[in-house]
Amino acid sequence: MSGRYAPSPSGSLHLGNLRTALIAWLQARLASHPFILRIEDLDLPRTKAGSREQMIKDLLWLGLDWDQGPDIGGPAAPYEQSQRAILYEAAFVQLLEQGLIYPCYCSRKDIQNSARAPHAHKNESIYPGSCRTPEKRAEIAQRHPNKVAAWRYRTSSRSIEFEDRILGKVSQTLDLEVGDFVVKRADGLFAYQLAVVVDDGLMGVTNVVRGADLLDSTARQIELFEVLGYPAPAFWHVPLMTDAQGTRLSKRDGSDSLNMWQQQGKSAATLIGHLAFTVGLIDEAQPLSAQELLQGLTLDQLQQRIQRGITPRE
Repeated sequence: MSGRYAPSPSGSLHLGNLRTALIAWLQARLASHPFILRIEDLDLPRTKAGSREQMIKDLLWLGLDWDQGPDIGGPAAPYEQSQRAILYEAAFVQLLEQGLIYPCYCSRKDIQNSARAPHAHKNESIYPGSCRTPEKRAEIAQRHPNKVAAWRYRTSSRSIEFEDRILGKVSQTLDLEVGDFVVKRADGLFAYQLAVVVDDGLMGVTNVVRGADLLDSTARQIELFEVLGYPAPAFWHVPLMTDAQGTRLSKRDGSDSLNMWQQQGKSAATLIGHLAFTVGLIDEAQPLSAQELLQGLTLDQLQQRIQRGITPRE
């Protein structure tokens, strides 16, 4: 049993990233489970030089620690996705042997022209399954003779239901709301959906604490956990942190970076108090260390106080 925090080294961590890291750390420590730091650098073209080292430095400055990670090792090493391709390949072969994936030669234009409907949660369309049959696949491949295939997971009409520890009951029908999703991209990189399931499964992760923007990925990941033979973890989708205008913080624009906080001469304890207050863990902002915050909470209180501060979903 373990918890984890798995940032992507695509830029500096902003305060929203740090708040999620704090909640994930609190959850694991309160549950007396090992805490894992994993670097999700699967998409190497988006990785920024020095980000991995800076993220580790920032988390340690905040007072967070971990029991397994890229800097200290552990029984499930390596803890960087860029070094775990052989494990993803094994899972890919397993899906292939089960007949659950197929090559897709569709271009973006093909998908846009034939997709069934806009996705319910994103500004994209649901893939209509154009390459599901060998006959149609051959026709599309002939139209794009130089295109390398991506590989898609063949979804079913099954509705997947789970109890999110923060958001409550969630249900999603894969074929209608997700469509056949990519597990290996045309550029040869394994997709996030497959990699994160393999990593969590092999690392024995039992609680996934992450931002609510990833809620839409959960049903397809539960599907992959099951077909690959891993127990699905419990999910805690925590609210995203926004700026004064209500805009979601972003690594790209440097929104509320830790560096800006430090340049103002503010301490880690002040930041911990600020982050805890913004998510409802304490009643008023006050400086306190991560360990002091930990001592003032129970696991039930962590869950209930975050839930209390969330506006009910429509």
